[in-house]
Amino acid sequence: MGTRFILDYSKARDLLPKRPIDGNKGTFGRVLIIAGSLKMIGCCDLAVKGALRCGAGLVTLAFPDCIYVPLASRLTENTFLPLPSKNGKLSVEALPLLLKEIKKCDTVVFGCGVGLSDDIRTIVTELVLKCEKPLILDADGLNALADNVDILRYAKCKILLTPHPGEMARLIRKDVEFIEKNREKVITVFSKQYNVNVLLKGHNTLICKRDGTLLCENKSGNTGLSKGGSGDLLSGMIAGLTPSLNGSLYQAACLGAYIHGLTAELVSSRYTEYSTLPSDCADNIGYIIKAINESE
Repeated sequence: MGTRFILDYSKARDLLPKRPIDGNKGTFGRVLIIAGSLKMIGCCDLAVKGALRCGAGLVTLAFPDCIYVPLASRLTENTFLPLPSKNGKLSVEALPLLLKEIKKCDTVVFGCGVGLSDDIRTIVTELVLKCEKPLILDADGLNALADNVDILRYAKCKILLTPHPGEMARLIRKDVEFIEKNREKVITVFSKQYNVNVLLKGHNTLICKRDGTLLCENKSGNTGLSKGGSGDLLSGMIAGLTPSLNGSLYQAACLGAYIHGLTAELVSSRYTEYSTLPSDCADNIGYIIKAINESE
């Protein structure tokens, strides 16, 4: 097992990227979020807001063209890349446009709400094999990967996987009970085996560095995060932090998970854990970053 630590305000403050006074939007990185499908539109909103609230200078949302109208009516601070769709999901025809766009970006997120299809499986395979920028795989990106996990061995880029226990179970072909009983061992072994960073969600989220040498346990958060959309917000947050942390997906995942949990604690103190929404957490990211930045 690697060195284990727990993030607190002091460690988070040291990790929080400093913003140079002469910085501009290019200084703070460009994030590409590939997300959404006809049945899952809100995930795009949450992921984009997470990235912007965590400091990204520019965020481009790539999505199936069939959901352009509802997205354009709810998002205003990002750029849009509508892509060819098929049956409400991204089509494999989108790949050339995606690979071209990736070259302009500093961090890439794939999977939030994209659904599952043969085209999605082809897209995730091509991204793993051809993307040369830090890549975050979440949600259906992980489910699409589950039948071909070995392609991770051939990746050209740094990768972060952000599974919940069910997704982790699919990746290693075990049941959820096994995952929950062996959380630390599971992600440490997987990280070493495939040379990827892993953030395993759940009570006391664990984040393992890709060589297995560091394991962060995050104790912030509560059951207010147990709602659809929380993971989409977290993926965006991590992506927004990554460029300012010199591309370190591991550091961004540790800090992102900590801030994410603290937003839930803050919101729940007002509305209770029953009524906490991912959108509430998105709106309170700035308060938490301010508190960490000013802590002693």
